Amino acid sequence: MDIKAVLIDVGGPILDEDHEYAAWDSFLVGLLAEEGVEVEEERLAQLIGLALQRCLPNPRVAALWELVRPDVEKFRRLKEALRAYQRRHLAEEYEPRLRPGVREALEELAGKYALALAGNQPAWIKEFLAEAGVLKFFRWQLVSEEMGVRKPDPLFFRMILAGVGARPEEAAMVGDRLDHDVLPARLLDLYTVRILVGPYREQLPISPLHCPHRTLPSLAELPAALSTGR
Repeated sequence: MDIKAVLIDVGGPILDEDHEYAAWDSFLVGLLAEEGVEVEEERLAQLIGLALQRCLPNPRVAALWELVRPDVEKFRRLKEALRAYQRRHLAEEYEPRLRPGVREALEELAGKYALALAGNQPAWIKEFLAEAGVLKFFRWQLVSEEMGVRKPDPLFFRMILAGVGARPEEAAMVGDRLDHDVLPARLLDLYTVRILVGPYREQLPISPLHCPHRTLPSLAELPAALSTGR
């Protein structure tokens, strides 16, 4: 069946968030040092990479546990400090960056498919997308904060499909995460495309349902890939 709707993750395929992850890692190294846990950024990156490969839902929290175990009290305290920093940094310091070629790809896709935002994002990110000239290409413009549901909950995808009037087998999900994008979309029988960008390119499939139908190096290749059929 022909694809009628394309759901696209925001962070990763559309926005380059590598600088955000780098800020989190630098903060975590400093936080650990304050607690007497000396760790080089290379070692932290290695632990995060191993957690990513296993598709753990929060690789930095997993890495944190490896560095402070078996001290549960310290782990919980530092985890909360990291989360507080992440919220503060996202609200006060984060600067969105559009990936190269995204605007052109979205314009081409919008001429053929009903496009839908499919990101775990704060509502304010749409201001940036509008200023960048890409929000107008999306028929579904709500993000997780407005929906009250986040990926990987299958309800997140079902709500979007209802909003654009498409059945699962008529839709494609495009994202960078095997756990948040590919797995739940495949459970609902959507066609899945993995965009191999950012830190989540390190993820390895841990089940057949974590395997995307197609993998692309960037969103710029998506229009041609979808036009060749499923």
